[in-house]
Amino acid sequence: MLPLRNLMRRKLRSLFCLTQIAVAIAAFVAIVGVTAGLRAQFYSLSQVFAYDIMVQARGASSPMFSRVTPEEVAAIAQVEGVKAVSQMGFYVTLAKGRPQPITFLALEPGGDLLTRYRILKGRSLQPGDGHKVLIGKLMAEQDGLELGDQLVLGYDGDQACEIVGIFEPPVEGVAFLAGQAIMSMEHYEGFYNLKPQLAVAHTELGGRASSPAEVKRAHARCKEVIPGIEAAVPRQRARTILEFLDSFKQAETIDSFIWAISLLAALVSGIGVANTMLMSVFDRTREIGLLRAIGWSRLRIVGMIQGEGILLAVGGGLLGLPLGYLLIFLSRFLIQHGWLQVSLDPVLYLMAFGFALFVGVAGSIYPAIRAALLPPTEALRYE
Repeated sequence: MLPLRNLMRRKLRSLFCLTQIAVAIAAFVAIVGVTAGLRAQFYSLSQVFAYDIMVQARGASSPMFSRVTPEEVAAIAQVEGVKAVSQMGFYVTLAKGRPQPITFLALEPGGDLLTRYRILKGRSLQPGDGHKVLIGKLMAEQDGLELGDQLVLGYDGDQACEIVGIFEPPVEGVAFLAGQAIMSMEHYEGFYNLKPQLAVAHTELGGRASSPAEVKRAHARCKEVIPGIEAAVPRQRARTILEFLDSFKQAETIDSFIWAISLLAALVSGIGVANTMLMSVFDRTREIGLLRAIGWSRLRIVGMIQGEGILLAVGGGLLGLPLGYLLIFLSRFLIQHGWLQVSLDPVLYLMAFGFALFVGVAGSIYPAIRAALLPPTEALRYE
């Protein structure tokens, strides 16, 4: 095949271009695979929280910047259709000897939310538990922690909590929940002087949807209750779990980041392909002139150059897919506790190959047109 023979005549240049494409494809696969995996984890929560209404301060871009008061919790509990109300807090801190921060949930002992976590070892939190915590099974495995161990927290290691239980999260397949820890709301408010950020209104105690149809029915019930909650607490906004997850500004930022990185990678790779093909055209000017002189059409010349670009793109794609997976595998040693969950499926592979082909075709358009427009007589005189 002529395009392949042409590329093999300049092995080093072709290899450099192929590597550029492979790196771009690897970055695309790694970024899209990781973000898709994280999104899939978040949206798996909709089954367990289908009967719950998330109440967050209006205007807060994230739950971290929200606050809910005891008076508002009491008012929500009086709304028709609300069976109970749970409070939730979030706290992120360092653990001594561990490079990755630990994410804590603050929940009420005996509350509906905490009862959804199945205790594998030890016991659950109880009223009056101060410096005691539960940890997820993934955190226990990755950090080598057991019951009775002290989890030393804070930048200076000035906080210590005893591990009294190891839990399994309420949602299967959501690894970051198994990589978290849980402290009592009493300790969260008393020791850390923090306030709950969310209120969760339960329209069904222990409610868990068992099918997509039930999820829809549960969300419909929640929508009927939401106007009453927002009338009772005007400073807060109430949403179903799906609306709550959709509202995350971080998701929009991630999407923009993916497109920005992908376009940058495509630009750099396209320039690499164009440079390789253009240098090839310059080196083979006399050869191209001879082909035109013996009857090759301009369209056939364009096809030959474009074929070389496509071959480079396909080779880069085949190399970039496993390279992207390798990047993800190595990253797991740095990002633990379930925050790096990857979703690699045939659609992603097709997207990556489409991305590679686009780079190959786009990068070789100008060199192909330039080669096709070379006058045969001048090309034959070229030295």
